[in-house]
Amino acid sequence: MTVIPTKDFNRSIEKLKDKVACKRLDVLIAKLEQAKNLQEISNVKALVNYPHHYRIRTGEYRLIIEQIDTNTVEILLLEYLKRDEKTYKF
Repeated sequence: MTVIPTKDFNRSIEKLKDKVACKRLDVLIAKLEQAKNLQEISNVKALVNYPHHYRIRTGEYRLIIEQIDTNTVEILLLEYLKRDEKTYKF
């Protein structure tokens, strides 16, 4: 798949200080790039009321992604946030 980071994603990565979370994210992005579809990735869950938006769980953090079209293999990386009550408000 083609992985496209957004500005919000880049900002959330710049704020990240957890080294373990950074390594998990690197591994996850590599898996996303090698995968042919989202079903090959573990811990993917569709977000309610957001068509084509998904979250991928990596420990305490969540990677929020958007599949541009169901027929394409392009994914937008929206945000990488620690799980709390503000995580899914965008």
